[in-house]
Amino acid sequence: ATRSRAPLFLPHAEGRALPLVAITRAQGLMFCHRVPEFPLDKDSELFASVAARVADARALSLPELHDLFSVLTSIRRDIHAHPEPGFEEARTHATLRRLLTSFAHVPDAAIRTVAKTGLVVDITGAAEPRGDAHKVRTVAIRADMDALRMTEKNLALPYRSTHQGVAHLCGHDGHMASLIGLAVLVQRRAAQLPSDVVVRLLFQPAEEGPGGALPMIAEGCMAGVDEVYGYHNWPSVPLGHMWVTEGPMMGHPAEFTIKIKGRGGHGSQPQVAVDPVLVSAHVIIALQSIVSRSVHPREQAVVSVTTVHGGEVANVIPDELTLTGTTRDLNAEVYAVIEARMRTIVASICEAFGASAEFSIRPSYAVVENHAEQAAAVRALGARLLGEERVSKGDLPILGAEDFSYFLHEAPGAFFLLGGKEAAVQGLAAYGNGQAAERSNCMCHNTAFDFNDNIIPFAVCFWVRLLEERLALRLYTEEELPMGYGAEPPQPGGAGADGSGPVRATGARGDVQHKKARKS
Repeated sequence: ATRSRAPLFLPHAEGRALPLVAITRAQGLMFCHRVPEFPLDKDSELFASVAARVADARALSLPELHDLFSVLTSIRRDIHAHPEPGFEEARTHATLRRLLTSFAHVPDAAIRTVAKTGLVVDITGAAEPRGDAHKVRTVAIRADMDALRMTEKNLALPYRSTHQGVAHLCGHDGHMASLIGLAVLVQRRAAQLPSDVVVRLLFQPAEEGPGGALPMIAEGCMAGVDEVYGYHNWPSVPLGHMWVTEGPMMGHPAEFTIKIKGRGGHGSQPQVAVDPVLVSAHVIIALQSIVSRSVHPREQAVVSVTTVHGGEVANVIPDELTLTGTTRDLNAEVYAVIEARMRTIVASICEAFGASAEFSIRPSYAVVENHAEQAAAVRALGARLLGEERVSKGDLPILGAEDFSYFLHEAPGAFFLLGGKEAAVQGLAAYGNGQAAERSNCMCHNTAFDFNDNIIPFAVCFWVRLLEERLALRLYTEEELPMGYGAEPPQPGGAGADGSGPVRATGARGDVQHKKARKS
């Protein structure tokens, strides 16, 4: 059995305080994680302690690693409580910059602002250069920064959004925390990096729209990059599982607006009116025939009408009505078919009813298309760390959209999904989050979504090992950074909510029970 240290507390912007002591597992052993006080400054005992220890290039101890992930959990929750929409991430930008310099010890000169609120961070080496011995010398890793213009419904969550109408409901807070963790571990070993090797961290604004990747690229964030990678949490995939594929991985979206113009009149006299409500009903139904009757069955596509706006009172037929929605596809040929059929359907139905229409469609992000070599590298490393049975193509490609696609136009790379689904709220996610014992596992963009903190340890360790493989170097031994660290969450029914109680753990990829437990 093991007991936690006395819990520290995280003050929330609304004055509430929450104890945060968490448990996770590494290499078959259970460890206690402490979470520090907020705000994240020198007055926080654990934050200051970890910040001082991570600057030490000597061997990394497991207790240090556990404390690091506790701090990253607090960082994630601080960002979650203060969400900001695209190109308005001022506090997020300042927080990240401060963490990079004061916590990860990255030199200020290595950090530059791009695309208004984005950050490009170059961690460079000090060891002897390798010359032309290895083709990959600069690897970029990206995390998105922005929140959604939505209202969070996690009313019991102590670190819920403090900004009305804006919320981190897609997990970008967790993606940023993972990249801060990578910055800590890479900067700690910067002296071992060859001087002609660069690890570039890309903190990108406005992924949710209007798009921050292209402005960052225009300002040179991909100059000299040999490979680029990114991940997204995916709540419907089990924790400790990965989905990755070569080729198309996420879709190409477009948004459309259809304004149907009729002739208004009294609801009791429809024969003298041209009813745009009736016309729109026929349009909506006919649009659903496009994918089923005009797109080849082997292709993936979607046409969704998502809003209908029109009318003011119950007894009046309105003059006009507006429909909006989205289309999704995976290649330009399918998109061309969809757009052409939409224009024909809208025009012909309106003509048949004596109405007219204005139709517009605005294509958005390009298809996320992974490069074969880099996707294979992600898949192989994931299988080694998680087990072959936990890494698959899954349901890919999916028709969600990501402007990570534009980074892949500039350099070969891969984008992949890490699962966050669990039956119970446990581990790093279990302490001070105000949730019930059962995890909702609702999808991104749901008003009750919250990033699963148990993803962070594996994500950070995966990034370190991927960099080592692609740059052909070694930063950490397996004793310092156990293979498969974070691959398994704690078992339900393990340590109590206060960190006390019996501890039972399984191995990183097995079912062997361990009697021994350690505490940090």
